Amino acid sequence: MSMQFQYNGQEISLKGLTVPQSNLIDNEESFGTFGCGSKGIFLQIVACSSIELPSLQNVQVQQLLQQFKEVFNEPTGLPPNRSHDHKINLKQDISAISVRPYRYPFYQKAEIEKIVKELLNSGVIRPSQSPFSSPVWLVRKSDGTWRMCIDYRALNEATIKDKAGYHQIRMRDEDISKTAFRTHEGHYEFLVMPFGLTNAPSTFQGLMNEVFKPFLRQFVIVFFDDILVYSSDMSSHLDHLSTVLQTLQRHQLYAKQSKCKFACQEIEYLGHLISKEGVRADPKKLESMVTWPIPKNLKALRGFLGLTGYYRKFIKGYGQIAAPLTSLLKKDAFVWTDSATNSFNALKAAVTSPPVLALPDFTKAFVIE
Repeated sequence: MSMQFQYNGQEISLKGLTVPQSNLIDNEESFGTFGCGSKGIFLQIVACSSIELPSLQNVQVQQLLQQFKEVFNEPTGLPPNRSHDHKINLKQDISAISVRPYRYPFYQKAEIEKIVKELLNSGVIRPSQSPFSSPVWLVRKSDGTWRMCIDYRALNEATIKDKAGYHQIRMRDEDISKTAFRTHEGHYEFLVMPFGLTNAPSTFQGLMNEVFKPFLRQFVIVFFDDILVYSSDMSSHLDHLSTVLQTLQRHQLYAKQSKCKFACQEIEYLGHLISKEGVRADPKKLESMVTWPIPKNLKALRGFLGLTGYYRKFIKGYGQIAAPLTSLLKKDAFVWTDSATNSFNALKAAVTSPPVLALPDFTKAFVIE
């Protein structure tokens, strides 16, 4: 008997002893064959699925992740003050925004109290005496648990808009009181940037652009909290991945390892599948388009055109194909016709076999048509 496996990147081979005059017994009599003083071994052979041994590349990635394991820890306490601390600039002559709390069923009250306690313990909120107050509600997550959301719509309406993981950015001290929210059992305010504020996305994107500025479009693409690291070979990829993890660690930014993927030949990113062949549309998103029912109102039509429009670069002549549908978006123009049906079906047919968009080769000549 022999066994081979990899350990710390090295190939290990174990071989059993060779015993002369060994016998193979394959029935129930084997249990009565051996008496006192006899030696033997019992083996049970069962069918099992093939086991993929970890490759050297995976071992190297795991060693790198272990080296930067702090990046994947659950954040504790407040993040450091940065140049991108979030601010809330209100429009002129706006007084404190205060909206009365919503009513909740009894079982949701217990869940709200639990979530508030967790936020207090983690240090991201504190009791508040602010004149500002926004209501909260619970949203069911895909795993069946609850997420508490703050309804900042009234505050956002009074906020000056910017031109353009949220709890990892601090609030500017003078704006903490504006984040105040009220539940059935208390009044609290955020010390870190919460979800739902009108300028929060641009603040977060600005921080990520500043942190990764030396590496953007060299081997890193960042869209909010989605970080894509790309390389031409595994050796370079390990170096690039080390640089990104080191950058996150230095700036006290954290990632959730269960949502990360490493050393992939193909990766889903922002609704696209990216590989060395190029960029193609995500088949799961295409399935949603193909199964979309005929729109009965403007809202459903806008939803369909919004989804197909996201992939318009994959559809040759998209504007011309979709023209009968876009014309229905005009005021009082929604009347479904045979022309609209033909356009609707033509778009569905076009997305069933989208091309793969290859990366440009700048060593070759370009022809503009």
